[in-house]
This record gives sequence, C-alpha cells and structure tokens, in this order.
Amino acid sequence: MPSHTPGSGRPVGIRDVARLAKVSVATASLALNGQPGVAAVTRGRIVAAAEQLGYHANPQAQALRTGRSTTYGLVFRNFANPFFLEVLSGAQEIAAESGATLLVLDSGYSPERECEHVREMAAQRLAGLAISPVGAGESIRLWQEARPGAPVVALNASADGISGVCRVRPDNARAVELPMRRLAELGHTDVAFLAAPLGLMADPDRLHHFRRLARDLDLRPHVLHSPLTMADVQRATREVLAAPGAPTAIITNSDYTAHAVYKAARELCLVIGPGVSVIGHDDLPTSELLDPPLATVRMDQRAMGRALMLRLLGRVPPDDHIAAVELVERASLTVPAIRLNQDVQQPR
Repeated sequence: MPSHTPGSGRPVGIRDVARLAKVSVATASLALNGQPGVAAVTRGRIVAAAEQLGYHANPQAQALRTGRSTTYGLVFRNFANPFFLEVLSGAQEIAAESGATLLVLDSGYSPERECEHVREMAAQRLAGLAISPVGAGESIRLWQEARPGAPVVALNASADGISGVCRVRPDNARAVELPMRRLAELGHTDVAFLAAPLGLMADPDRLHHFRRLARDLDLRPHVLHSPLTMADVQRATREVLAAPGAPTAIITNSDYTAHAVYKAARELCLVIGPGVSVIGHDDLPTSELLDPPLATVRMDQRAMGRALMLRLLGRVPPDDHIAAVELVERASLTVPAIRLNQDVQQPR
C-alpha cells in the first residue's frame, strides 16, 4: 500500500521527499534514480528522507517519464503446468540480484489473450519480454513492432522465421530420441506422441523428430493432437487407447499432461507400464510420487529461468540456450504386455 503524507491522506510523492531533504525535485529525482551529479552527503540526506516518509517510486510512472524501466514481462501459456513455476523461480533469482521487477501473466493457450497481454506490456514500456508463445509466435512480432530494440526471449518455442529473438528451450531432438530408442529396445511397435493442435503448437520440431525416428526405428506412429488441458487430454487419450490397434506407449509433451494419460488408462482398466507405457517431459518433483512413478525427460527448469533472465538483462551474449536433457527411467516405462505374453509362451 502507498504511504501517505501525515494528515493529508494523499500518497507521498517525490516533492515531499525533496521538501524534507531541502533540495530541488530534480536533485531528489537524480539521487533516487541512482544518477550522477549529486554529492554523496546530499544523496544520503535524500535517501534518508525517502525512507522516513516511506516513499517508493512508481516504476510505471518512471518508465513513462524517462523511457526507461526495470520491469520485465513474462507471459506463460499455461500456469496450471508447474514447469512454468520452476522456470519463474530461476528467473526471479536473477531479477532479484539485479534489482529488476517481473510482471507475470498467463495466456491460458489463448492467442487473443496473449496478444492483449503483449500490447499491455508494450504500452507500459516494459524493458523486455520473455514469452512461451502460442503457435508460431505472432505475439513476438507484435512486441518487436511495439517496442523496437527491447529484448525478447522465446521459451519452449521454435519461433521459426523470426529474427532478433533469443530462444531458451530443451534439446528437443534428444528429448524425443531418448524415449523413442528406449521404447524400441523394450519391444514396443506402436507409439503415440501427444502434441498441441497444429495452430497452437509452438515447438513443431519435436513432432518432426518423432515422425523421423518412427521411420528410422520401424515404429508405427500415432500423433495425438489435443488442447493441453487435463480434461481434453484425458478424453483424447481415452479415445486412442480404446481404438483397435491402440499404441502400447505414449510420449507426452509434459509431466503435467501425463497425469491425464494415467487417468484415461485407468478408466479403461489398463495398467500403466505393461498395459501402456507413459513417458513425461520435465521431471516435476511430484512425478516420482505417481503410482507407478512416471518415467520422464529431465532438464533443469530453474537454470532455464536463469538463462532467460540473463538474456533479457543483456548480461550474456544474445544466443540461444539449449538445455541438456536425460531420460529418467521409472516404472511407467516397461516391456509391453504383448511382448511379456509372447516371452512366457515360448518353449524353454
């Protein structure tokens, strides 16, 4: 809550600070914004006056007045997914060290809402934008048009054909190859891949890798396009698992959506693992607590958040950050039941 001048009921302003410190408003502004041209003794007196009055500068007002801001925008596409909270924690570490403020909004997989958020942040003249965009990244172009020169970082997105943007994402080729090769080794022949609808897909390279590897490994691919809400994924998964020639394994786009795959399998009385293997993506802290524990692709989400913020602040070169990944094998990834039955029936 803003502080108020005694007896007036109005918020404390920089004029009140200047009056108490017995300096001009211009001098008070220079001192409180860390600008040169103010003697150390005078600066100390101004800072003490600001603390006494409980004065805090309004960052939006400063940005409008000076054209500079220390506030950065983050737009995530699905706050229900804890992955983004882990990334945010890493970004906040760097922001706190640098005295930066983060404004975080959720698009909820809505392109319209995402563009509205970006326009709002641009109007507030935020210093930079990190975004996990919906689709091909039109909102990134919108930011670049509205805030030319202000940095933008794409999180978990290809952003194909867009220049002047840094990308922070996992090693998608490896993140698909590791589970695909392991499934082939275990005897799976039909594998499904969960992805967002084509118009909302931000990282289509993962699907390209899946199709290529299915050919290379002689696996029959099933592509499961679904809105990435729990209810939608559960419904779509139930349909594909109930159909003839159903896949014996599903590679999901996140540990979050893997929960919905578990629910769909149980509706059909399929045992996770032998009945249908499930592989997640992210290795959330809760994934090993599922029954059975979820096999998944692990990466350091907090390190991704730190990399994102360092690029927004210009503290590292504006190159892409590709996070290393590893496959974490747990009980949701097993030999398929059909292969187990064949092994049991073979004569000894």
